[in-house]
Amino acid sequence: MKPKSCICNLNLSNVMPTKKMKKQPFIIYHLSFITCLLLGCKDRHRNTESDNFAAAPTAARVTPENELDELSGLADSQKQPGLLWTHGDANSPNLLYLLNRQGQLTGRVNMPVSNFDWEDIAIGPGPTKDETYLYVADIGDNGSSRDVKVIYRLPEPRTPNESVQNVESIRFQYPDGRFDAETVLLDPLTRDIFVVTKRLDKANVYRLAYPQNTKDIVTAELATTLTIGGDLTGGSISTSGTEIIVRGYTTINYWKRKPEETVAEVLKRAPTKALPYLFEPQGEAVCFDKDGKGYFTVSERRNVPFVNLYFYERQ
Repeated sequence: MKPKSCICNLNLSNVMPTKKMKKQPFIIYHLSFITCLLLGCKDRHRNTESDNFAAAPTAARVTPENELDELSGLADSQKQPGLLWTHGDANSPNLLYLLNRQGQLTGRVNMPVSNFDWEDIAIGPGPTKDETYLYVADIGDNGSSRDVKVIYRLPEPRTPNESVQNVESIRFQYPDGRFDAETVLLDPLTRDIFVVTKRLDKANVYRLAYPQNTKDIVTAELATTLTIGGDLTGGSISTSGTEIIVRGYTTINYWKRKPEETVAEVLKRAPTKALPYLFEPQGEAVCFDKDGKGYFTVSERRNVPFVNLYFYERQ
């Protein structure tokens, strides 16, 4: 988990002085050349490790508005570059949608399972080496009446509109009651799944350890309790595993993960900071860009004419 060092390969043979070059101009040129390379490395390092993001996001109108009006989760595709996975929640079709960076619907994937209340989606590794999986979290429970929740795991489709059949069900119950939840987190380093509850003053975080049981109903482990709570509506862990965000309707909370920390240990601490956030009608979805360039948010449409796909670029 240690950040990779930036290595600048300097080929001095291309800038060796000729007989016509005077010594002083060559030294100045040489030093300027090295300085330029070093500054370039510094900028690249800063852009992947900085916890500063643009205060003003780019905005792309989500279309078609009537079909994509209850978006509840986001995940940046790893097999289809430039596209984002999303879905609706309760009473929405059993579909996963693909959006491009311009907010336009580019594909629909029919899921062979029912959408009781899909509230979030995560992406990352799973049981098969070098395979990318989607984790669709059917964990919503407004009335706190469902004993068993389920997270659907499937290999990420490689093309828009692909037919999927190989969907596994990770069914679980909480050890200490029934809870509504809208946030699922996948740790890409351990492949553990974490579910964060909604509505509690201090949200609980439950762990489904890898390898997850897909045959029986299991009891999730209470991993930790957040220092924050309330209406937490979505979250994401960066591809590197070093950053975590959990959002609500009004705030995006950010944690920086140390190399030796587990996800539970990170979330036990107070958030490192609140990230920039342009208020949305009913913001429920958030995810990191897969290359670490920033994060996306999107909202349910509620009573407004349209919503935007926002992107907050890392500075």
